[in-house]
Amino acid sequence: MTVSSPLPVVPVRLDRSALFPEPVPYRALVRLSLRRHRGALAVMAVSSALLAVWVVRTADAMARARAERAASSCDHLFYLDRCAATAHHVSDALQAVQHAQSALVAVPALVAALLGAPLLAQEYERRTHRLLWTQSVPRQRWLTGQLLVLGGASVVVGLVTAALGTRLHAVTSPALTNDSSAFSALPYSSFGPVLATATPLAFAIGVLAGELTRRTVPAVVCALAGYAGLFSLLTGLRRFFQPALTRFPPHGYDLSPDDWLLRDAVVTADGRRLAYAQCGPAGCPDGSRVFDVYHSAGQLWPMQWTQAALTVPPAALAVLLVFRSVRRRRL
Repeated sequence: MTVSSPLPVVPVRLDRSALFPEPVPYRALVRLSLRRHRGALAVMAVSSALLAVWVVRTADAMARARAERAASSCDHLFYLDRCAATAHHVSDALQAVQHAQSALVAVPALVAALLGAPLLAQEYERRTHRLLWTQSVPRQRWLTGQLLVLGGASVVVGLVTAALGTRLHAVTSPALTNDSSAFSALPYSSFGPVLATATPLAFAIGVLAGELTRRTVPAVVCALAGYAGLFSLLTGLRRFFQPALTRFPPHGYDLSPDDWLLRDAVVTADGRRLAYAQCGPAGCPDGSRVFDVYHSAGQLWPMQWTQAALTVPPAALAVLLVFRSVRRRRL
């Protein structure tokens, strides 16, 4: 009986790079995202350039109209015949500024519709997410690369439009009329930190809408509705972002157009506050004084920064919900 010799043991060197491949670098994912979304990015770049040219020309026209009015000494003499032409130029320039401000306010909605909502909704509609998420790149890493490009583009667009809106605010301040005051609904949302943060917020809401609806058109509609609702809520609450001031002017309403009047009424000698309608046909009681509750022009920028800070948590929450949903999404 013969005993067979044991088989020799040959050491095998394992290729760890094959078992544990290096993750795809983010720069490669960024280049891929730039190629895939170059059309939408080009549209946003061209639109932003055209908008910038329009806003700068409008601001220059407004500045010339104000300089013309100051040179002709017609600041408070609009009723004179020689000031009629100057007043007409200022009115036309102010109307053009309001049109430009309306276009700036619409920029976040365009970002939500062109960049945010189609990001994931188009992948689901075309079924390309099945291919993308079965490759060597994890789905969350792929999503991060997409957000770095498109989210970064939304931040840049927001900063550019905010700078353009601030330029318009500079040439219309101090306010010419109560309608042109920076506290009015239109100018307030068209410049500064409010517009700069509203654009990324709209983008994040658009991405979340695309992830939830998985269809492009419904995603666009939901994104616009969600952004409009949230932004309208913040704008409606802005009067509470700074403490209201109270003054007792000697001659009734005595605020400048740069201030924001919240309420004006009368206070009686015993301290009761009455609306004008409560005074009755006989008039207000003897010893009553008029008072104004308002926000001063100096509270504008603190109010802007407060609202801008309040838009950050909803945007971050929307992005976190997108990552959570993508991670749990079944192919």
